[in-house]
Amino acid sequence: MNNKKLTAVFFCMAVILILSLYTAGCADDPSSLGLNFIPPGETTGVRIFDSYIDTMEITSSNHRYYVNTSSSTNLMVGKYGDYDTKALMHFSGLSGDYDSATVNSVLIKLNYMNYYFPSSSADSLGQISFDVFKIEQKLNFSSITLDSVNSSTFGIISQGSFTGSPTNDSEEVFVTLNTSMVKDWLEYAADTNYANKNYGIVLSPGNASAVVKGFYSGLSSLQDLRPSIQIIVTKNGNTDTLNYFVSSTISLSNTNFPASTETFNLQAGVSYVQLMHFDLSHIPSNATINDVQLFLTLDQPNSIVSSQASYSIFSQFVTDTAGLKTDIVAFKGSPDGSGQYVTRLVSRDYASPFQRWLLGETNYGIMIFAGNQTKNLDRYAFYKETASDPNKRPRVIIKYTPRARP
Repeated sequence: MNNKKLTAVFFCMAVILILSLYTAGCADDPSSLGLNFIPPGETTGVRIFDSYIDTMEITSSNHRYYVNTSSSTNLMVGKYGDYDTKALMHFSGLSGDYDSATVNSVLIKLNYMNYYFPSSSADSLGQISFDVFKIEQKLNFSSITLDSVNSSTFGIISQGSFTGSPTNDSEEVFVTLNTSMVKDWLEYAADTNYANKNYGIVLSPGNASAVVKGFYSGLSSLQDLRPSIQIIVTKNGNTDTLNYFVSSTISLSNTNFPASTETFNLQAGVSYVQLMHFDLSHIPSNATINDVQLFLTLDQPNSIVSSQASYSIFSQFVTDTAGLKTDIVAFKGSPDGSGQYVTRLVSRDYASPFQRWLLGETNYGIMIFAGNQTKNLDRYAFYKETASDPNKRPRVIIKYTPRARP
């Protein structure tokens, strides 16, 4: 075979090889037009969408989301900066045998839980101060939130007070109460038609408080650590000592944050949550979502977490326009060791919010909130989408599989 024929053969083989490679490339990554020729249900390979590289508009807003804290083992009271926390407690089940008795003395015992906010060593030594007031209306401790109460909920005459700096775990604190108020409780126990009811008491912090501190609540696993009351009474010449453990406790906390273009706060206990919305217009509507990871960068200096911290955040699918109703399913986010929290918004048992939005459910976004939401005052500050440093803004990485339309 002469050289011209060999050249022609090699040229043909090269053309065939190039065409084969081109065809294979098209099979792995078809155009949108090519998808129409693939049988329905067939996959076309996994794609990766990265909001730091691709186009995705992310918007968010911070909201107050009132929570009930009666399930907490902390009973918190005190003030720090704009933080104000009241402790409510109710002693029920008092004996009805002491109507017309003389109440000689009343002591409430609290056991310090070694919880303090903020969480520096100096704060552990901080002072708290509070007055005790009557609760003037019936409250359901298992459901009330801060917005359930107002100025008329509590009395204005002090029934007792405390100022001090408990520092040791289980340290006992005693508060002397007005005997007239507790006499009314005993009369009410004997006759529920009695005018002065027993709705409980509130420990309301004073300006001498420099910290919020936590005592063991009515849910302590050890009964002796729960708040208790000792009442010494005399009736018909006989003096008795009555001891009762608290029946219900709850903390009501309040604070405010100035608006910021740099960061947002996830504040447990109060609480504040972030509603985050993702524009999915650049993800094919017929895609199957395989994985979604949301990266949030922590603003460490402005975060406050205690030894009780769960070091976790949670996200839920939002189901209403106002943004404060969600599914019960929560996706957990945890620190990755590099100053970021990573949340995988997929689950083996539940569809990803991103998949649900692609399937046609209204995209109201997700609600992100602090772990220990109802337990304490942990605060996580994260950089938002308008942060000046683009490398600290929220990042979303989505793995998805385009599918042919049926």
